[in-house]
Amino acid sequence: MKTARIMRAGRLVYYREAADAAYWEQHWVKHFDANIYTAAQAGELGFWKWEPIYTRYLPESGKILEAGCGLGQVVLALRVRGYDVEGIEWAEQTVEMVNRLLPDLPIRKGDVTALDIPDGYYAGYISIGVIEHREAGPEPFLKEAYRILKPGGMALISVPYLHSLRKLKSRLGFYRGKIDGLDFYQYAYSQEELGRFLQAAGFKVLAYESYDGYKGIKDEISLVPFLLRQRYLGIRLKQRLQHSAYAENHFGHMIMAICQKV
Repeated sequence: MKTARIMRAGRLVYYREAADAAYWEQHWVKHFDANIYTAAQAGELGFWKWEPIYTRYLPESGKILEAGCGLGQVVLALRVRGYDVEGIEWAEQTVEMVNRLLPDLPIRKGDVTALDIPDGYYAGYISIGVIEHREAGPEPFLKEAYRILKPGGMALISVPYLHSLRKLKSRLGFYRGKIDGLDFYQYAYSQEELGRFLQAAGFKVLAYESYDGYKGIKDEISLVPFLLRQRYLGIRLKQRLQHSAYAENHFGHMIMAICQKV
């Protein structure tokens, strides 16, 4: 799938195809397989760096929402660990597939910018790679997240990250691809801009953590994909990048803000 990236107003803008409901239906149907839940059923969260974040900051009591939960692996893994988590996803066919396979997993269809939920209902809120897909900005997502959280409630919100290597490439004149025929897909935000959005919504940001250094490097250094295709070297390189704390901390593809409603 062709992707173009352009620097605009301090953000890295990805153009591909519109991330609308039809896109997500197609995306999740393509990736749906009963085997994807094996790790989640063992309580595995996915990225290794999530482990200390979730265990430190998610409330052990009270309800937690994953807003934009996709296929629900995080919801399942956290429930296995004892958290009272439920998920909302706006791709209707995806929700139906998950409900058929895992009828006891509390996932339902909904619009995370306009939820039929009382104010202050949740103790925790998770959003993984959702709010960056609105071209006009993330404000409706953050406003609704703030509304449905209890005072003192915790929010873990992640977006693609304009990390130091991407900033350097921008200064060197990269990210000037042609966008003919492509639609807006997402933004990659700097830590500073993400923080401004969160603070404007009323949140207090407690910490930031970047993750997925493997993708953050693979997408930015053209030699790396070639090396990854080499039979033996590729396996070792992938393992090294996926478990490198340095790559996670400096070149993570995503950045997570740990926030509190005050």
